[in-house]
Amino acid sequence: MATVIALAATAAPAAASASSSQAPASQALGNQALGNQARSNQARSNQARSNQARSNQARGSQGPGPGVRVVGSIGVDPSHVGVIVSVPGAGGPLNARAFRLWENGRPKNVRVDPLPGSALRVSVVVDARPGDQLQGAQNAVADLMIGLPDGAEAAVVGARPARLIQPLTGDAGSVVRALAAASFSGPSDDASALALALRQVRPGPAGRRAVIFITTSPVPAALVNALPGQLRAADASLYVAAVPDVAPSLAKLAGDSGGWAVTASSARSLMPAVDAAGADLAHQYRLTYTTTYPALTATRLRVAVAGAGTAATAEATVRVPASYDRSAAAAPASTGGRGGVSAAWLVAAVLLAGLAAVASADRRLRRRRAPSPS
Repeated sequence: MATVIALAATAAPAAASASSSQAPASQALGNQALGNQARSNQARSNQARSNQARSNQARGSQGPGPGVRVVGSIGVDPSHVGVIVSVPGAGGPLNARAFRLWENGRPKNVRVDPLPGSALRVSVVVDARPGDQLQGAQNAVADLMIGLPDGAEAAVVGARPARLIQPLTGDAGSVVRALAAASFSGPSDDASALALALRQVRPGPAGRRAVIFITTSPVPAALVNALPGQLRAADASLYVAAVPDVAPSLAKLAGDSGGWAVTASSARSLMPAVDAAGADLAHQYRLTYTTTYPALTATRLRVAVAGAGTAATAEATVRVPASYDRSAAAAPASTGGRGGVSAAWLVAAVLLAGLAAVASADRRLRRRRAPSPS
């Protein structure tokens, strides 16, 4: 399963952010950069959210991001499947009692596990012109880095021209510094930039992979045609934060991948949009359950969440993962009952039958050798 915001989160191995001799100074500088950026962003962020709220109210919108949602299904083991649920508005951790799940209208018992930050890999792609557009994107990315959970790793890719600005790292300060020092000029190359972002998150162990695409320019149609296969290959989700609008085809592609698309009225209003993507990635849970449906069957799921200041429901149609083995799920019921015959009993029966056959043959042989009565 994958997630992309033109921010790509994958399970690629973390790249070294600095040499060992420079690490302490780099870490201190990174922390200072984040602290300064956070303070300078706070006023802008509050103003941007206020402006966004007024704009959303005028449009009758619920604000950036879809809220509680079913992200997709995932294989857990041969006898269990899982559904990933995002709860970005929760005021704290949620336990199993906060979730209820129905499959095709039938309630299911679930085991709930929060997805750890260490499983999150995100690539952020920035396509912005120098000036206010780039400044708005830089502020949004800095705010995103502050909100990522501990253990998450991020990379930054530029699209003017397409190049890797910061390899995947767990040091948020390195991401902020690298993007602040990067120059942007010339025409955009979104296709190459997104391919670079996906390569950052694709390698490594399984986990949550996402690409967050921040763009202030129209996206060419050819890009939408090339992306689906790349996203599937990387098992990544795509999130798009665009100014001032996003093509319906790109929005659909993002939704199909497990992410979503949101628009901002200006580059200065990007912060709430990108924050919403980060919150969606940082607050995801896996609900594990058993199903009676075979692999690849489409099922309708309904999830209710109540706890930590959140009360919402979400519905989605998902397919039972290909790794699910219905016979394995049924195995305990078919072999654990009284009517089942264990392998040990079968072996014993074969041995007894063999011994009986040998004894019978021995008796026949003795009768033949016995002298006949005279």
